[in-house]
Amino acid sequence: MAKDILDAIRAAEEACDAREAQAKADAQESASNAKKEAAALLERREKEAREKSEKALAAVRADADKELNKAREAARHSCAEIAAHADKNRGSVIKHAAAALLTQ
Repeated sequence: MAKDILDAIRAAEEACDAREAQAKADAQESASNAKKEAAALLERREKEAREKSEKALAAVRADADKELNKAREAARHSCAEIAAHADKNRGSVIKHAAAALLTQ
């Protein structure tokens, strides 16, 4: 009977060791899966952030191009106004310059 009890204790210990080993293996696998999932999530979030940044940059560049074109058009308009005034006043400026040179 004592042998039966010892055999039962050994069997219970072996079963406990097996359950402990299985629990460790399950925990390691779970940790490994969690790391993989975290890495995949991080990679996905980085990709999303990169794409979002690239879209924002493209939008800013498009806005900058629009502003540049507006500034160019405004400069052209200003130059055209200055040229028109210069053309309008060219004759009198030449006359005044000539008069000033002749009176010296």
